[in-house]
Amino acid sequence: MTESKTIKEFLRSIPPENTATRSAFFLAGFIMAVWAAMVPFVKMELALDEAHLGMVLLCVGLGALIVMPFCGAIVAKKGAKFLLQGAFFVVPLILFTVNFSNHVFLTAALLFLFGMVFGAIDVSMNVHAVEVDHRSEKRLIAGFHALYSLGSVAGALAMALLLNAEISLLYASGTLLILCMFVWAWSVNKLLPDAGKAQGVSKSFALPKGFVLALGLICFLLFMIEGAVLDWGGVFLVEEKSAAIENAGLAFAAFSTAMTLMRLAGDKLIAWAGPRSCVRYGCLLGALMLAACVFFSNLWLIVALFFVLGIGLANVIPIAFASTADQNAMPMSLALAAVTTLGYAGLLTGPALIGFVAKVTSLSAALLMLAAFLVIVSFSSNIFRKK
Repeated sequence: MTESKTIKEFLRSIPPENTATRSAFFLAGFIMAVWAAMVPFVKMELALDEAHLGMVLLCVGLGALIVMPFCGAIVAKKGAKFLLQGAFFVVPLILFTVNFSNHVFLTAALLFLFGMVFGAIDVSMNVHAVEVDHRSEKRLIAGFHALYSLGSVAGALAMALLLNAEISLLYASGTLLILCMFVWAWSVNKLLPDAGKAQGVSKSFALPKGFVLALGLICFLLFMIEGAVLDWGGVFLVEEKSAAIENAGLAFAAFSTAMTLMRLAGDKLIAWAGPRSCVRYGCLLGALMLAACVFFSNLWLIVALFFVLGIGLANVIPIAFASTADQNAMPMSLALAAVTTLGYAGLLTGPALIGFVAKVTSLSAALLMLAAFLVIVSFSSNIFRKK
């Protein structure tokens, strides 16, 4: 009885804005996992080959990339809650509508719209997270990002469970997306009404400069590497290391698992070691792991190297996002929108750059190029605060 009361007291002691932020990150990851499970069905329904499917999928990223620079100004004027409170109800509806599309251009348009709304969610929830982290005595930002990963895992498992139970895609996705809307309805009123608001913002968007530009370029490189592991990790294992195609997904699985676990512990690590040390040594560790992947050939050793790569890089992006609150060059919401936009640009263009470099040289050379980028980020760690 005493233990139950203690748990209740603990739950009541959690600030409501923390709970709302965790819900936002979890739901964002969950919704994207539902979409990932829908992709093969979309390909089959529209009879798309790999090239045309890639173009359709690109619409999601382009929609997000176009809207993100403008979201910062909207948040600065209205607050993060203004965008978040409606977006988490709209984005499941758009995604559910994709189930009824049997025309490639309609699907592309819906996914472009899905990307736009999700881009607004991405910017505004990160602004809210930075604001909550900045106001708290404890560091929280890495834990928020970990919940995105946990949401992705939960969404993927839930879709797999329902589909394997022979529930149709329409009912499986619909049930889970409606559940997301109910969770958000419970969470939305806990959001901070003034998170991200700034006085005197008149521009629709502002070009990053100085410290903010440096943060954005760091995120560009980090998202590029994450995109490369997602899109090229499996190809690297199969073509460069002669792994069985059934094991192609092990590299990204190891990388993602490590990122999730490390972010769960990341806030305490950042508070203990300091942001600067986490960036410096995390990126050097990542560079070493990428280089080692090129020179070793044992499959399980390479998978372990990708796991350690995830450990090294897990907390660098949360640190960069949180650092937008440590500058005066521009309002935090505008700064975070700029940084997030540059990160997404890296995520979209990175795999294409890797493909180009791999064609001219080799995929191993492309990974060494990424390792060199991480060394550059490591030497740029002095822009972050020590504690």
